[in-house]
Amino acid sequence: MYINVNTTIGNTDNETITNAVRKAKENGINKVIIPKHNDRTDSDLWVIEDTIYLPNDIEVFVDDAHLVLADDVYCNMFASQSVLEEGPRTTADEQYNITIRGSGAAKLDGGKYNGLSERNSEKDGRPHISKNTTLLFVNCRNVTIEDISITNQRWWGITNIFVRDSVFRNLCIWSDFSRFADGVHYPDEQPRHYEEVYVKNSDGIDLRVGCNNIVIENIYGFTQDDTVALTAIGAFEKRFGYYVDGKDSDIHDVKIKNITADSACSIVRLLCNCGNKLYNVDIDGVNHIKDESHIVLGTYAVRISEKAGLYQPGAPMVKGDMHDITVRNVFSKCRYGVALYNELCDITVENVTAINGLALVAPWDEECVVEGLCTQNIRSIGNTGGITCGRIVRR
Repeated sequence: MYINVNTTIGNTDNETITNAVRKAKENGINKVIIPKHNDRTDSDLWVIEDTIYLPNDIEVFVDDAHLVLADDVYCNMFASQSVLEEGPRTTADEQYNITIRGSGAAKLDGGKYNGLSERNSEKDGRPHISKNTTLLFVNCRNVTIEDISITNQRWWGITNIFVRDSVFRNLCIWSDFSRFADGVHYPDEQPRHYEEVYVKNSDGIDLRVGCNNIVIENIYGFTQDDTVALTAIGAFEKRFGYYVDGKDSDIHDVKIKNITADSACSIVRLLCNCGNKLYNVDIDGVNHIKDESHIVLGTYAVRISEKAGLYQPGAPMVKGDMHDITVRNVFSKCRYGVALYNELCDITVENVTAINGLALVAPWDEECVVEGLCTQNIRSIGNTGGITCGRIVRR
């Protein structure tokens, strides 16, 4: 049994959905359904003008419906209610059991880009760029997002901060990849270089500090930046009070399976610093589909850590911070199939095939030192000339 949002009509579509969520909680039903047809506007579109905040024990079923962010707004489409909390966050405040699932052509659409970027974040009255992530979850357990498309994200598609025991599966994620030059948007043209990318850093699924026991599986699409990113950094999270007292800030025990995507950057990316660790990550099945409609060649299928000094606003990663990473069954047409940086421990890489690229490498002129490197069936096929690389040192 579901509460149909067409029975709780408000002044806006997001108010209509929020009313249904409130009614579902009051009645103990805990489920709402968003159908394809919107009775309030007599259309097949739901326009979201402000964030829909989700409480504990709630399921939102997007039944063949198309939800789109309104033009010029700065907001998430859905977020955990915990985002609104002020003051110190604790484990006692952890939210739980939040599900968004779809059927048919269910779509969460970023719509028309609002111009908010990392470069102008918090400038001239604009909010922080995190307002542009489509879905935002903070201090949660048992989050499930499945069977839905996320398109035209204005920044990251799904952002998770201190989220555990959660599943993200059967998702199609598709970024805008149009050109912007000299103050003019060319929606039917592709950027000729990075500065012309209209919507920059449009990741797919991001696990930030404090995420553990996560499954990410069956992800398809194209992202301008990383398709799946595990980044234990914590810079903006500390500034905005998203840190949780008493919770582990590391990223660990994550299974990433069956990622079929094209990316202008990395399909799967792992990064940590500032004393946060990243470990027990199992990556199985990364298939780089080179979409011929995109002129940019993806750089990495799997990128583990980063070259020294980059993305390190605080203490850099040291030996032992990133360990027990397994990468299996990678097919890549990127420049680099699996790239290793810095000092790593206990890394397993098996069954990697790179076409016109390098299968396993320390990129550029870097050196990567690995204590406990196990490799098997690593192949580079075709023309790999002109691709610079450093050295992987086994210890």
